[in-house]
Amino acid sequence: MQRSIRVTVILIILCLFLISTGLASATNRLSNTTDHHQDDPPPAIPVKIGEIQGSVSGDIGDPQTFSSPLDGEYVQISGVVTNPVAISIDSRVVNGFFVQETADNSDGDPASSDGIFVTIGSGTSLGDYAPSVGDIVTVTGEVQEVYDNTRLRRTAFVSLDGHVDNIDEAIPPVEINPNGTLDENSFAYEALEGMRVTVPAGSVVVSPTHIFTSTNDTEVYVIRGDHPVAQREDPFTRRVFRDTHELDDSEIEGNPYRISVEANVLKALDGDYNLNLPIYNTYDVFTTPLVGNLIYAFGRYTLQIEALPDVEVLVSPSENAPVIVPDRLTQYSIATYNVENLYDYYNDAFDRHDTPGDTRLNYVPLSIDDYDVKVTKIAMSIVQDLHAPDVIAFEELEDQDVCVGGGQLFGTCGDEVDNADGQPDVLQDVAAAIIEMTGGEIVYAAVLDRDSADDRGITQGFMYRSDRAEMPIPSPDDPVLGSRPNDPVAERYEYNQEVSNPKSLNDHFGLGTPVYERAPVVGLFRIHREAVGSNDYVEIYVSANHFKSVPDNFNDRRQLQALYNVSFVDDLQAVNPDVYFVVAGDLNAYQESSDLAVLEPTLDGLWDNIALPSRYTYIFEGQTQTLDYIFATPNMVEQLAGIQVAHINSDFSYSYESDPTLSIRAADHDPIVATFSFPE
Repeated sequence: MQRSIRVTVILIILCLFLISTGLASATNRLSNTTDHHQDDPPPAIPVKIGEIQGSVSGDIGDPQTFSSPLDGEYVQISGVVTNPVAISIDSRVVNGFFVQETADNSDGDPASSDGIFVTIGSGTSLGDYAPSVGDIVTVTGEVQEVYDNTRLRRTAFVSLDGHVDNIDEAIPPVEINPNGTLDENSFAYEALEGMRVTVPAGSVVVSPTHIFTSTNDTEVYVIRGDHPVAQREDPFTRRVFRDTHELDDSEIEGNPYRISVEANVLKALDGDYNLNLPIYNTYDVFTTPLVGNLIYAFGRYTLQIEALPDVEVLVSPSENAPVIVPDRLTQYSIATYNVENLYDYYNDAFDRHDTPGDTRLNYVPLSIDDYDVKVTKIAMSIVQDLHAPDVIAFEELEDQDVCVGGGQLFGTCGDEVDNADGQPDVLQDVAAAIIEMTGGEIVYAAVLDRDSADDRGITQGFMYRSDRAEMPIPSPDDPVLGSRPNDPVAERYEYNQEVSNPKSLNDHFGLGTPVYERAPVVGLFRIHREAVGSNDYVEIYVSANHFKSVPDNFNDRRQLQALYNVSFVDDLQAVNPDVYFVVAGDLNAYQESSDLAVLEPTLDGLWDNIALPSRYTYIFEGQTQTLDYIFATPNMVEQLAGIQVAHINSDFSYSYESDPTLSIRAADHDPIVATFSFPE
């Protein structure tokens, strides 16, 4: 009897368990939750793509972060395959394709997109189905927001329902015209996410082909050909400015009329993720329309083109007010040049941030051949485009001195000795390359004070023409380069009280830590009219600077850095009111910023003396801006003969970086050269 009761109880418990398990399974299927296995997804809900994308109207907040109302649901859609696409997400390539409904098969809501990105994964097909442009398909998948882009993941092929022979007739691209505010444009773009769109023929390139090395993606920015900026008569004025500029007549903040163009559809069409956009330079004109799918990624809407446009090259950026050759008998010149992480390929055993082959740092070149090309291009640009200035202030040099008689290319290197010969290896290589390419006609000496380097090993330094310039040994009483042990303002120099030329200097301004990560290097140069040893020369202090980065932030820090430079001039003028002083470098601030206003009136900015269309040194996300400057004491400005920016880098495609026969794109900043007349 007891045994039968126990059996009965066991059977009842087992039945209840099975019933509860079945109910739970059914509940999960009905609720379409994401708690399931890929091989057993819940039933998919047939929907229109517009229902997934949602209506971008009314009070939805920021359209860029608008999420699908069906996020997390399993759905079934039908539409036309418009393009395949291959996108790098979280360091892996995700293949997929775009599906779009025809107008008569959509939800009819112009505020909801009729297209969507359908992911495949690492492969290129869904089971036995390989997507082909023009196929009419039915697929299922889970709606997911990835970095605010709506897509289907964990997809499955259901059926091939037909094919359209003419994609342009079946899915005509929608013309985009971002002529509103950022929010207005974003509302329009979000309603087109995943769809085929087009930019008419005549669009103008406003920044060159750029590569994102972490994802191997390329990008170029354009503006429509009918935009007022593109219609300007002077081609050199057809630019988009990020900072305050006389040519920036747009009252709309952020310049939202820029259009980002990328090549991820082209990669998929070609079956090669290494395929990238070709060479496009600023001022180029696309004479055929741009057509492709609109996608949201990395904080912006991007047109993924399906075919390369025809291109017309109107002018070369290097022709924009180039540097004028100085008259050596009556003039001298001073330049500043950010050479973009000029590292060699030799492992500096004394620097933990210098390991060849470690691409995580993204500073060390990929090979010694790449380093050789960069040195050659920088040397070539100094000779050909800057016309061999007497003094050059450099930014973004590698803080390394383990070689003797040159750098890795021209010297003898070893890892046993730090401060091997007291000269910067990379600049020694540049100087040696100049000697080689000019047959010894132009000879530079290279100097720096390694105390200026930041934690990643980036520093400032100088090269000067040793046939015309020298660096005199400073007196211990020199207000800046001397020791100043008992001076009441010596705390400004407490980080370095050595007597040296050049000299790295820093201050804490009561902050508890140095105000500079990359301390300024001040050098005293004696520039002769004819040759070193003559009595006809000028003496000039030059402060090479690399201010705190990110021009939209850290303004207080850059103001202190500017103030520190002013203190050098004040201390020198207290001894010699007629002292010549120059502040040069990458100041990471806009022309009209409060950061640079601190330098005035002690120093005068030379920026207004540059030809108006030429007043820029850098491009960021399709926006021209100014980061590099030369300031001088008023008595020097009276002798200014001219100042030019050599537009040999920022406007040119990254592709030129590997070409040792051309000086263009040796770095990402454009160098500046100021020419002064010798005093009578």
